[in-house]
Amino acid sequence: MSTVQIQNDQFYQAVTYVFKSWTALKLAVEMQWGGVDSEDKRDWLVDVVVEYFGKHGKETYAEDVESILQQVMADEFYTLLEDDSAYQVSKDLIKLYAECMEGNYSSIDLLRSRHATSVNNNITSSKKVNQVEDDDDNDDKNENIEIIDAMDISEDVSSNNQNKMYSSKKEPIIDDEGFQLVTKRRK
Repeated sequence: MSTVQIQNDQFYQAVTYVFKSWTALKLAVEMQWGGVDSEDKRDWLVDVVVEYFGKHGKETYAEDVESILQQVMADEFYTLLEDDSAYQVSKDLIKLYAECMEGNYSSIDLLRSRHATSVNNNITSSKKVNQVEDDDDNDDKNENIEIIDAMDISEDVSSNNQNKMYSSKKEPIIDDEGFQLVTKRRK
């Protein structure tokens, strides 16, 4: 494998790691703002950016990359960026590209280790959530039984109170002509 190919592969990985950690894009992909193929759109954006750097090389400017990122976020993910994160990501990509072309992959190695740690943390927390949900299922069943019992008791009390209310009411008094006699209520 040639040095240029290694540099390009390293830069491709760097762009992938940066995009997977960029909060705006990460959220857009997770929430599928770009539709069910949001992950494919993110991967396509990686290809677009790497190709852009391949064409322009060291003549790539942060503002140009920022425009690409903002345009893709708006068109593909229906997201308007107002936090200058696209500009910051662009500056990071330019720095990473320059390092790759010099054969310095230390920043990419750091990104790789952060990404691996992040993935491991997500897997671990996912397992913990599943265990907690399993435990909660048993608690939920017990709570449901208690709630149903409480509802039965409350319905019994409620129906007894209604029976007393209806039984304490006097039947209306109707005179010979069919009119109902109005009585005063006591205060």
